[in-house]
Amino acid sequence: MFKKVTEHVYIKDFDPSTDKPNIGYIKGEKYSLLFEAGNSPAHADEIRRELAQAGLKEPDLLAVSHWHWDHTFAMCAWQVPVIAGRATNEELIKQMNMEWTDEALARRVEDGTEILFCAAMLKKEYGDLGRVQVVPADIVFDDALRVDLGGVSCCFHTIVNPHSADSVVCYVPEDRFLFLGDSDSKDLYGKPWTYDPEHPECLVPAMDTIPFDEDKLSAYISAVKAYDFDLCIDGHIPLMTRSVLLNSLQ
Repeated sequence: MFKKVTEHVYIKDFDPSTDKPNIGYIKGEKYSLLFEAGNSPAHADEIRRELAQAGLKEPDLLAVSHWHWDHTFAMCAWQVPVIAGRATNEELIKQMNMEWTDEALARRVEDGTEILFCAAMLKKEYGDLGRVQVVPADIVFDDALRVDLGGVSCCFHTIVNPHSADSVVCYVPEDRFLFLGDSDSKDLYGKPWTYDPEHPECLVPAMDTIPFDEDKLSAYISAVKAYDFDLCIDGHIPLMTRSVLLNSLQ
């Protein structure tokens, strides 16, 4: 269910069972924007139902934080313009040209193009990978973009970060709120790691062994400190205050 957390911002909580991220909704006087598309058309349908239950209209615009499947693979299910950073869109185009079968996905895990965690979650969410449909964004920007929704704005910025080079944050200055995507997280694609998908209790200990890129993390902390925010949210953990985020990063 979408919960109102500030005057204009609503959040639908993440679901780790198939790696569904937190979904943000920013309600303006003229337009509304959904931050993160979801990980599948079925997830998009779930989001629509919960928007209706909360008395919120479907979004006029959609934006995504980075290219990873759990944030973008439902883009095809939304009939509204999608905003993405240029680097994110380039990665989506690469994904469009990939073969989506169990065999092809297994080969990408073997050669390191994909990671076992995402492969396992993809198969769990979709069942038949032939149903995967990746689409590009409609509105692409390089460094920054501001969207006025009427009485509230969404400011998108690319950001140096330890998770994914294409990451974008969404700052809502009127509400002193910052959407992080997964930008505060480790790079799951950077170094080899594995776990047993049949034993999900092994996942967090396995992720704990992955190191942060200290240089990128340091630059990220400096960049985040420049935003004047009280609350923020990561893709896969609950709402945080500014101090909780900065203390966790440091």
